[in-house]
Amino acid sequence: MPESTQWPLVWAGFLLIAVSVRLSVTVRSHRHRRLGVGQRPSHLEWLPGLAGLIAVADEGPRILRADSAVQAVAGGLARVALAGVLGLLLYGGIVLVRRLRG
Repeated sequence: MPESTQWPLVWAGFLLIAVSVRLSVTVRSHRHRRLGVGQRPSHLEWLPGLAGLIAVADEGPRILRADSAVQAVAGGLARVALAGVLGLLLYGGIVLVRRLRG
């Protein structure tokens, strides 16, 4: 396994993905227990997972010295995940403003 100072970033990415999955399971079970289901889900629990995916997809192949084609595909995946993070943040802001208004 190649030595790199970037391994902690990759492991933090995996941990963020795991936290996101756990948050999703917890939120889903909480929604099923709630009696008055008047609010739509916001899906903001996936933000840490997408941030972790960016770290893993961007740094993982580079650390492992993968082929340039693999690095290009991983870079594209990281850009798509970044767009997803930005979209979820925008959506989260809209949800927050709507809930504050009442």
